[in-house]
Amino acid sequence: MSKQYRIGYYYERKVKAILENQGYLVWRSPGSKSPIDIIAINDKGFVRLIQVKSHTKITKEELKILKELAKQYQKVQNVEIELWIFKRRKLIISNKKALLNL
Repeated sequence: MSKQYRIGYYYERKVKAILENQGYLVWRSPGSKSPIDIIAINDKGFVRLIQVKSHTKITKEELKILKELAKQYQKVQNVEIELWIFKRRKLIISNKKALLNL
């Protein structure tokens, strides 16, 4: 297991724990190479699709895909597309509205 994979795994597990503590049912999508690392659903049917980064280096292609997802779900009230970046252990969260403005 590479160091980069271990770091990503750590932060994905951290996000999973945060959301579970908020009452979400959470799944990780490990090693899928998809734009979504975490899927979280609460008991009211609110869905959060999350890309987790352990650094601020997000490729143009990854950002393009997230923006396309945000655009696709822009008018859907119960689905949020999010980008969670851990930078120097500080958490930065962008939602679909912020992603569309990048």
